[in-house]
Amino acid sequence: MTSLQSSTTFISQSQRRTHIPTPIWLQSCQQMAYGRFWPSLLTTVGCLGSITYTCTLPFVTIGILTGTTLSRQKAIISTLMIWLSNQIFGYLLHNYPRTLDSFGWGIVLGISTLSVTLAASYRPLFTPDKLWRNYLWIPLMLIVGFIGFQILIFLAGLGLGGTHGLTLPVLGKIWLDNWLWTSLWIGIHSLLVWSKSRALLRIPDPQ
Repeated sequence: MTSLQSSTTFISQSQRRTHIPTPIWLQSCQQMAYGRFWPSLLTTVGCLGSITYTCTLPFVTIGILTGTTLSRQKAIISTLMIWLSNQIFGYLLHNYPRTLDSFGWGIVLGISTLSVTLAASYRPLFTPDKLWRNYLWIPLMLIVGFIGFQILIFLAGLGLGGTHGLTLPVLGKIWLDNWLWTSLWIGIHSLLVWSKSRALLRIPDPQ
């Protein structure tokens, strides 16, 4: 009997030491959103990503990550900085054609990405609600945001030319890239939130 009670107490203590209450998780998300480290990390990686990526940068992912993990003001600033760096690296490093059509496509990409950001920021991860609802918003935005983004690209292509490149294989690859990058960075964000939450609770590492 004593052994059973001891086991129950040990399990209960372990659960308290590993479980993060929802209010603490939301508080950690909010602190990261309004802090300096996460916005700086996200913006820096996004800007440097344009060294490797050109117009294939996962813009939908950028819109979703900034919109859901940052405050709206920081999300807009971060998105515009990443887009601007993409254009700068594109013209200076990747030899984008300096034509009116090319400049027009750059503006279209900026508007489309910012639209995803604003839509995603409707429900950031620190919204006072159940966690599963906040995180469910991310795959929903991946679907809705991707479709909306491609519709804007298609409509712009009618005037600027270039809709012939929107084939199913190309769209499928872009879709997969955005899913993979979003999953990776939301995973990194969750680990950082978990670490911050444990620090707030001052929970020692399980023995």
